[in-house]
Amino acid sequence: MIGIRGIVLFFLIFSLSIFSQPPRIALDEDYAPFSFYDENGNLIGISVDFWKLFPEKTGVEVELVPVKWYRAQELLTEGKIDAIDQIFKTPEREEALSFSRPIFEMRSCVFFRKDLPIRDFSDLSSYVVGALRGEGAVETLREKNPDVEFEFFNDYSSIAKALKEKKISVFLGDDIVARYYLSKEDLLPEFRTLHLETNYLHVAVLKGNESVLSLINSGLNRISEGEKNDIIRNYIPLVLVTPLWFLRVVFYGTAAFVISFGIALTFIYLLRRKVEGRTLQLKEANEELKAQNEEIEALYQEVSANQEELEKLYGEIRELNERFRESVWKIAKLVFIEDKSRFFFEVGQIVKYLLNVKNLKVILDDRAPEKVEGTVFEISHSNEKHGYIVLEGDLSEDEKGVLESLLTIVSAIYTYRKLISRERKLYRDIVKTWVKALEYYDYYTKGHSEEVAYYAVEIGRMFDLGDEKLEKLYWAGLLHDIGKIYVPQVVLNKTSKLDEREFELIKIHPVRGYELVKEIEGFEDVAIWIRHHHERWDGKGYPDGLKGEEIPFEARVLCVADSYQAMRSDRPYKRGKSVEESIQELRRNAGRQFDPVIVEKFIEFLEGGGDLGTGHQG
Repeated sequence: MIGIRGIVLFFLIFSLSIFSQPPRIALDEDYAPFSFYDENGNLIGISVDFWKLFPEKTGVEVELVPVKWYRAQELLTEGKIDAIDQIFKTPEREEALSFSRPIFEMRSCVFFRKDLPIRDFSDLSSYVVGALRGEGAVETLREKNPDVEFEFFNDYSSIAKALKEKKISVFLGDDIVARYYLSKEDLLPEFRTLHLETNYLHVAVLKGNESVLSLINSGLNRISEGEKNDIIRNYIPLVLVTPLWFLRVVFYGTAAFVISFGIALTFIYLLRRKVEGRTLQLKEANEELKAQNEEIEALYQEVSANQEELEKLYGEIRELNERFRESVWKIAKLVFIEDKSRFFFEVGQIVKYLLNVKNLKVILDDRAPEKVEGTVFEISHSNEKHGYIVLEGDLSEDEKGVLESLLTIVSAIYTYRKLISRERKLYRDIVKTWVKALEYYDYYTKGHSEEVAYYAVEIGRMFDLGDEKLEKLYWAGLLHDIGKIYVPQVVLNKTSKLDEREFELIKIHPVRGYELVKEIEGFEDVAIWIRHHHERWDGKGYPDGLKGEEIPFEARVLCVADSYQAMRSDRPYKRGKSVEESIQELRRNAGRQFDPVIVEKFIEFLEGGGDLGTGHQG
């Protein structure tokens, strides 16, 4: 039986009988390195060397016709050439052309300098990407990242020049062609790639001209991948084949290993010192917390003792007459007066009303007055003197008794007012202690919470919130991330992208923060704002998936303040954005992540110079 080689040989002889002239194949004379002219005007390139190999494999000569690309298909239709070299297969072209088996794989890639922090196509938004004018892969890249900004060039030589002059650091191009020009400029070792898409280059003939196509395919089958790779290496040299480069790589690799090993040892030593220092800090913080807890316990015992005394005093009040009741009601209001002078002025007014006297003097001093005319009554509690009241004229024993009872109540209320003030300070100290503990646990939050609180209060002022609401908004800003103490540090400090399980751990912190803060008396609404500060306007946030105005207004304010501060902050894996870039990011996500009304107000504040100006170093 006739073997396969015999069939192929017969087919080749048959094909040769059809052509009185060698097949004429068009090359794109502008598409280096596949085909181009050298300094002497000779046509050279990968395609030229490839077709020079063709006669050796098939015994069939071919004639190469360099033309402008737009003329190639016209010449094919006019019958002046038999085939077009290095053409991509598309559905539109397949209607009129038949294609050979693939010759070269052509990968479209994004090339970028190795020192740039680019991991995927989303990171390209911060850079200008060079590309050939009319490059089809531009639209493919825009589909992956609509925010990419391009600078277009007429040819690869112009792109290579811009790279060498460092006018651009990122460009889009075909893999083999781009590597050729990078090799010419000694830039290839400085670049890495992101693979965008892969196409294949073919030879095309008019439909019906299958004899030429069969001849070409039979020749292509005889040319191995190794032979094609050898041709490519002539134009894109590999560093490893040059002994000098190899020696340099070995030398620098060894040096880098030694340096890296030394750095690693130094890092381990410094890390150990840092861990010891942090452990000591935590121990001191723990002791400080214990001391504060003891102080809190003592304060509560003191408050309990004073409450017992107040209950006894209030028992005496119930025995007073009807006229005394109204005075007591006025006295109760003194609890809410923080200014000492105003407090004792109001005491004088009550005494005047109670005793129906005109001449009365209040002395705010813990020392007894000397050389005064009238009866002196001391205002004191638990052996602590607060001041004196001096009355001109004589008082009956009953009036004296009523006044002394009244001043006893005033003294107790004054003491209780001081305790309330200390208790409010205690709450503030507890909050600050929690924030300090979180900063020890998660270094990124150092300073972050204070800046979020600042921006939240400024936004609240723009919406005319009252003083009490602004104060609570401030505490909410300080405590919004307190729940992160329940998240493992390895997750909080991770610099790469979180996986699904790690992100679920992050998402618990608003709920944990809510559970902690709601236990503080008077902070119940602050706890609710903390729970919902990661909800989104479009309903895609967490933990409860609230949307629009279902989210509490103060939580929406915290969301904008928190996000803006994060945009402005430097982190180990990214550089903080500028004010202008952050404003653009806010506008881009208004109506999706953020309340659009709050965003516009906040942008007015920022454009008026409200940014803190430093950017938190996380």
